[in-house]
Amino acid sequence: MNKSLQPVWLITGAAGALGQALVEQILNRSTECIALDRDARGLNAMHDRLLEDTGRAPTLLPLDLVGATPDDYDELAATIEAEFGRVDVLVHNAAMFTALRPIEHQVPEEWMKIMQTALTGPWLLTRAMLPLMRKVEGARLVFINDRYCLEKPANWGAYGLSQAGRSWLVGALAAELGPRGPRVLDIDPGPFYSRLRAAAWPVTTPDELPSSGAAATGVLEQIDKGVQ
Repeated sequence: MNKSLQPVWLITGAAGALGQALVEQILNRSTECIALDRDARGLNAMHDRLLEDTGRAPTLLPLDLVGATPDDYDELAATIEAEFGRVDVLVHNAAMFTALRPIEHQVPEEWMKIMQTALTGPWLLTRAMLPLMRKVEGARLVFINDRYCLEKPANWGAYGLSQAGRSWLVGALAAELGPRGPRVLDIDPGPFYSRLRAAAWPVTTPDELPSSGAAATGVLEQIDKGVQ
């Protein structure tokens, strides 16, 4: 077991634009970082890049939130407990989106995958990780949310519904966990360039929006403020 006193962060959607930027900046803080994503190839590429550039790399946990069962999450928790003993910060960053379209035209399989990735999976992961998070004082449970689709719901379909569900889940968890923690945070990083953004607005170019690195910096600042 790793008995390091360094905080342990678990990031989902770690192979995506914001996920990779978060992982890199977290490692720069000399913390332990666990990178979870269904894209094993993307995780390995990030690992090798960071190791070459910085000499540090995250622990990789390939897992598809769509197909994972409750037992898979329990096994994941057991693996993390055996290796690290605890989780200080869990960042729910994974998301899935294909295209803007009316609800009546959304394919049922796509609907279910989006909901599993952004809502059901995060609930199952939270449920499995709470015992590990209660082992440390000041643990934080972070949901990366997108409020734009809540304000302008047309054509967002399952993605919009999953974001509404996440907002409700944040409120419910905050009320239920209360002062015993972990503290629950709801963070909207605002617009930044990513594949998900390009899927919604295909004509958008990287130079028109903040970078994922800038978005990650803002997210981490909000997480830090959330414990003060």
